[in-house]
Order: sequence, then C-alpha cells, then structure tokens
Amino acid sequence: MKRKLDELLKHALFPEEEPDERLNQKILDQAEEMADMTKKRYGRVPAAVLAVSFTLAIGSTAVFAAWKYLSPAQVAEELNDRKLVEAFQGEDAVPVDETQEYGGYRVTLLGAVSGKNISEYMPTDNKGNVEEDRFYAVVAMERADGSPMPSTSEDAYGENPFYVSPYIKGLDPKRYSLMSMGGGYSEFVQDGIQYRLLDMENIEIFADKGIYIGVSSGIFYDSDAYNYDKNTGEITRNTSYDGVNALFILPLDKSKADPKAAKAFLEEVDNPAEEEPMEKTAADTLVEEWINKLTIDNLEEYAERIADTVQICRPDADGEFAYSWKLDNGTEESGVGYMDESFPDRKPGTCVFNGFSYGEDGLKDLSIETFTLNEDGTVTVAVYRPKQSEWE
Repeated sequence: MKRKLDELLKHALFPEEEPDERLNQKILDQAEEMADMTKKRYGRVPAAVLAVSFTLAIGSTAVFAAWKYLSPAQVAEELNDRKLVEAFQGEDAVPVDETQEYGGYRVTLLGAVSGKNISEYMPTDNKGNVEEDRFYAVVAMERADGSPMPSTSEDAYGENPFYVSPYIKGLDPKRYSLMSMGGGYSEFVQDGIQYRLLDMENIEIFADKGIYIGVSSGIFYDSDAYNYDKNTGEITRNTSYDGVNALFILPLDKSKADPKAAKAFLEEVDNPAEEEPMEKTAADTLVEEWINKLTIDNLEEYAERIADTVQICRPDADGEFAYSWKLDNGTEESGVGYMDESFPDRKPGTCVFNGFSYGEDGLKDLSIETFTLNEDGTVTVAVYRPKQSEWE
C-alpha cells in the first residue's frame, strides 16, 4: 500500500505546486479506495488518511515526508506479526509521529500500543507462564545527512548503536530501563531507515506518572545523556551531551493506569524470582573449579583484561554508578554499582569481583566483571576472561 500511495502522490503533485482543495479531496478519496481494494492488515488506514489530510494543508514537500516512514502496523507486518498489525490498526493504538534530531541522526517515535495477546510471539516467564499483557513501541532512526543506515548484512551495521528504552517519571532511569525491566526488541533496515520494535511487559500501568521513550547513543543506558531530578521525578535531555539523546513523552490515557499492578511490577523488577536450578553439566563443574582458585591477586595470571570493556564511572551523590560493556562474542551486560556495597572502606586501589557469567562453552566464554576504586573517587569497570591456555 505504501509504495502505491507514494506513486499516487508523486504523480499528483510536484514540489513547486501548492495543492488546492479539489486536489486534496481527490487524493483522500483515492487513498481510501486503494485501502478498501487491497484489504491489507497494515497501514492503519484512518491514521494514514489523516496524515495525508494534515500534510496536504502545508504544501507538497511535506506530503512526501508523510510517506517516508513505514507505519507501526507496516513494521509489525515486516516482522511477520499479524496480530500486532491488527493491534496497531486498532482503537487502542497510540500514534505519535514526532521527530527529533540530535548528534547527526533523525529519530522518529512512530507510535505505541498495549494489550493482552496482541502478538503472535508471546514470551513466557521462568515457570512457563505466558506473559500476555505487553507493551510495544516503534521507532525509526536515520542519518540527518540523508545517507542510508547500514543494512543488517553489512559489516558497518551496529558500529553506531542506539539504546532505545522507555523510562518512567519518578523512577531513576539508571535502575529502570528496557533491559532491567525485562524488555527486548526486533530490528530491521529498509530504504536506508532503521526500524526498531520495542517489546516488554505492559507499562501502561504507569500512565498516571508519565512515560518517556528515549533514544541515545550506545548499547546501554548512558547517565550522561539525560538528567534525572529526584525531587520532581522529571527526566530531561542533557543539552550538552555529545551524541544522540532524543526523548519523547508518550501521550497515554491516564485512566489506564493501575497503581496496584504498578507496585507489583516494581517489586518483581527489584526482587526477581529465582530460576529453577538446572542440572549441573561438565562445563558447570569446570567453571566452578576454575573460579574457586581465582583471587584478585592471581587474576592476571589466569585471565586477560578485555580493553574494550574498560570504563571509568563516576558515582553520584548516593554512591551509585552505571556501567555497560559488550564482548566480541555478543555477551553484554549493564548495571548499577553501589559504593557502600563494593567499597565500604573507601580505600583507593581496592579491586573487587562483581560477578561472572558464561554459556555452553564454559571457560571459553566466561566473563569476569571487576570494580576498582581510583584515587579520585571514580570506579574503573573492567571485564576479564580466561587466557586461551586455560580452556584449550
């Protein structure tokens, strides 16, 4: 439908023309006729017609811009999610179509939708129960200079990553963002534009507080990108930030808030249920034995530090510091450290283990996270992994 409507508009208008009322109506009538003929599940026809009506009133150049992006329903169609297509076409969908430009990129929040069983792909919790009440949002990202974003098959894909996440007014974004709240996303690139579909538990229960959608540079939350006012709960852009830090406010219906469910949600995030213990494998035993011989003093004898993971973090007034890292094997992590927990004595030079993780390959993909307190009060976060001689 999008491609046909593009051609219709291009044939009807030229950049130097100002459309008159008769032409406006002609295009609207033809758009409605085409929507009826195609019977596509995407496009959110009423919204599309409104978009044409609005943009025609301000000239032909804006008309072309209106059809530049896929609609949220079309994004769901590209991801083969028919139920979500219907949800984005339904009455509960929240169209936004707001664009912001920072750090050389143009970011557009296209829309959002929430509801029960509105996707073909419903996740389950650690007990196998379907998490049926979900929240979805669609964002488009492109380069401001018009050059295309790299496709997912190109080596350059992911070289300039984005962290797209909802944030809730009154909740510190360092602790409550997409990853910590159990969300995820799907992504693809079409016509040089990168589309991302966020998927997480329904946060419309916080509609009375206010919900933001942020798009910032990096693969995890960057506390330098935004300002959080603990007194008001407001989240705002850091205008001196050198990068992308778009921030949108979702126009949600406050009557859909559910304070009781919101409280339960936060309790679950703050105190996640323990997963069922898994049967110990040979890899588990090998890792356990290897970790037990490890100390801060002999760490570099058995493991090597990964240079790309090293970062300097500055704790805030409460002694909290946010960090993130990613390994070349795809392993990634983000979190918040606490000075009172890691460095109760505040002794510079102290290095502590913060934890470790590994996959099916055991020692080969084991990562060990460390915190070191520096003389100036900052904390160096670094990840180590076993030397090749340890797992060969």
